Amino acid sequence: MPDIFIGRQPIFDRKLRVHAYELLFRSGHANHAAFGNVSADGATSTTIVNSFLEFGLDKLVGDKPAFINFTEKFLFNENALPIPPRQVVIEVLENIPVNFQLIKAVERLKTEGFTIALDDYIYNPAHKPLVALADIIKIDIMQLSREQLIRHTAMLKKFTAKLLAEKIESMDEFELCHKLGFEYFQGYFLSKPRIIQGKSLPANKLAVLNLLAVLQKEDSDIEELEEAIGFDVSITYRILKLMNSAFFNYSKKIESIRQAVFIMGRKKLSSWASMLALSSMNDRPGEMIHIAMTRAKMCELLAEKAGLKPLESFFTVGLFSALDIMMERELAEIIAPLPLSEDVVSALLARQGIKGEAIQCVLAYEVADFANATFRNLSADDIYVAQIEAITWANMVTESL
Repeated sequence: MPDIFIGRQPIFDRKLRVHAYELLFRSGHANHAAFGNVSADGATSTTIVNSFLEFGLDKLVGDKPAFINFTEKFLFNENALPIPPRQVVIEVLENIPVNFQLIKAVERLKTEGFTIALDDYIYNPAHKPLVALADIIKIDIMQLSREQLIRHTAMLKKFTAKLLAEKIESMDEFELCHKLGFEYFQGYFLSKPRIIQGKSLPANKLAVLNLLAVLQKEDSDIEELEEAIGFDVSITYRILKLMNSAFFNYSKKIESIRQAVFIMGRKKLSSWASMLALSSMNDRPGEMIHIAMTRAKMCELLAEKAGLKPLESFFTVGLFSALDIMMERELAEIIAPLPLSEDVVSALLARQGIKGEAIQCVLAYEVADFANATFRNLSADDIYVAQIEAITWANMVTESL
């Protein structure tokens, strides 16, 4: 494996769909993003090379835009960049002096077709020529008070650039920025749901929870499992469709849930059915189940690489870590009626135990918090590979559904 890897952090639109990913430099020899002996120019160069040549941009971001930090050297280099302008958003770092040279460089890059974003930007009237050129302005909301954010936003909305709020840590902050007119959002907020009080769960979500309860019962027999899954025709159809797809590539056609149990095994089928049950909630953005699938698979892969079992319980922890944002309820409230083992509950609610360590690592990697993305004796290389494999797996499953 190469020494330098890529981190990625999702950027969401106003409907909580993933709009793009920011690609971030990270070192393969430590679980953090510190440059070490690598210069800022070297970090940018490595991020570009590894994104496009080593791994392929399609594996990292699919058909979505990729935000990449650019240093002065790369901005001022008049030789055409060997990257496709259509899919790359150039982030102008906040520490680059705003002068005539920068303005001319941004004008040239826009002419070449690149989208321009100003990173961690604090408005200054003297920067008006640069702000007028920007397509996206990223605002670190942690740098501003609520009142400052409101005033700052009002000033910037006089320009044509779309606003991106970064370092959002809660749904309350998301909703404030949403109300202020921000187009894009980045941060930890997906792990902290908006809590709806005084309302019962909608019927479709209640049905999903009832199915999850049966699927997670250790002592449920084949008949009970078959009946529970068969109660929802759409889930039955999707399981059979998936099992007969090229993703599994079974030589024999699978025609029933009972047959699927015998071929796949009860625990593994329960994991798949749980995932498909969550994906059936069509009132939530599809990207949320994609995130849950990626978490589930990465937890499972971390356990596999560390020689831990049972893998299905790690998969469950990763998958259920997104239940709160999907159900819009506190996680403790959601999982209370589910027959989950004590170690799974501790992992989900307190990040305790080995399964808690796994999901903590996954969540940290999800937001490029590499300092906390550690797990057992696995190297940074192992963890990075697990993330890439999980992303690829989730993409393949989504395409097969």
